[in-house]
This record gives sequence, C-alpha cells and structure tokens, in this order.
Amino acid sequence: MSITEPGEESRGAADQSLQAMARLLAVAGHDLKQPIQIAMLSIARAAGNNTSAPVARRLKTALDAMRRLNSELDDIARLSQLGKTMPRTMPVDLDGILYEVERDWRAYADECGTVLQINSAPVCIHSDPAMLKTILRNLVGNAIRHAGPRGHVSVSCRGRGGTLQIDVQDDGNGIADGQLSRIFDAFERCGAASSHDGLGLGLTIVRQTAEMLHHPISVRSVENEGSTFSIDVPLLGPRLSHPMDAGPLETSLGERTRGRAG
Repeated sequence: MSITEPGEESRGAADQSLQAMARLLAVAGHDLKQPIQIAMLSIARAAGNNTSAPVARRLKTALDAMRRLNSELDDIARLSQLGKTMPRTMPVDLDGILYEVERDWRAYADECGTVLQINSAPVCIHSDPAMLKTILRNLVGNAIRHAGPRGHVSVSCRGRGGTLQIDVQDDGNGIADGQLSRIFDAFERCGAASSHDGLGLGLTIVRQTAEMLHHPISVRSVENEGSTFSIDVPLLGPRLSHPMDAGPLETSLGERTRGRAG
C-alpha cells in the first residue's frame, strides 16, 4: 500500500488541525528542552564517573532515552513548521544516517529483547539528512514496538536504477487490512503497538516529512507475520570515500550483516 497517493479530502483539514496542535506541543517542548539538556549532561557525567559496569549500562540506557525524547521534541517542532520551511537536500552518506539511527535505538531494543539488525549501505543519496533521519528513526522505533520481546527488526537497502529502497521490517503481529489506511493518521496506534505509551504521532510525522521530501512511502503487512515499511530515495551512486567520522559506524555496523545496495 502506497501512502503518497492523493488521499481523502478530509486529510487536508485533519493535517491543518494537527499542525495547530503541533504548534502548541512545540511551545511546551521548547520549555522542556533546557531541563532535558541538563538531565542529559548530568547522566553523561555520572556514567563516566568511575561507575560499575551494570550502573554505567543503566545510565547509558537512560541517556539514550533522553536523547530520543529530545529528538522527538525536535520532530514535533518540525511538524509545526511544515509548509513554512523547505527541505535542505544535498548529497548524503546513508551509512552516517544509519549509524545515528542505530545509536538512538540500540539500548532500547536490547532492553525490549528485540534483535535489531541495521545493514550497512555505503552509498550516496540525495535528501535532507535531518528529515531523513527523522523518518528512519520513527520507522525503526515503530518496528521495535511492534516486534516486542524475542522479535526481530531489520533495516536493509536495495538499488533500483536511480532509486534506493530502504526497508524497515519487523516480524511482529502485523497490521489488519482494515487498519492499513489509517496507520499514518495522527493518534493512531494500530496492532500490538497500540498498548504502548505515546502520542501516536510517529507515523504521521513520517508521512508528512516524506511528502515534503517527495520520497514515496509504502507499507506491506501480513497479520501474525509482520510489516515492512519502505521509503524510496534518489540514489547518486557508491560512496566515494569514508567520511572522517566513519570509525564508529564501521565498528557498529561491521559487527552485523553488511548489506550492499544493488
């Protein structure tokens, strides 16, 4: 099912209401940014203050959670500005984006007992790096919530001509056919993830951000088997050289199956 095709006429009105609500949340989120930053700094200092390994691991999990909350507040602020700001597209090293997404969700996936596998993709694409990270971070978080304990989530890529398809797949309970048309609407929490906390804005942010970037999004799902969310991005070609900060990326992704685009 593709979600970048024209939808119902009511979607425009719903999106306007959503953006009005997002503006209110963005104002509240702005007031929360400073205490969150202070908390993150305090946790980071505590984790590096000769703490035992188990305590340091817990503090890192807490720090990762605070980072995700900080990023989610940024997403809401960006949602409130949709239509007012234009994407800043440029050549992007996809591995760098995947590394950041993996860093954001690794500890949470481990805590949930979910196997997270993000395959390396040493290619250059054309996108807005911050907005693409927003899309992938929300899709991976959604997949982890659906997969649950002992579940599996994978991110892989495959090239098709001048397009790279990025797939985020989980083996959770899947989504019923009757819910597929609503999963990208605000406040919808379909399937197993409906029991989790959250505003239900993640997939709405994905849809609206993808529309701004003109990156088609599609979803395939089978009940009791899982779901695959796909995003198509313009493929420029192989990455010509490693970025200067690629060291952690190669270590992180190199320990897992390295998928190649093409």
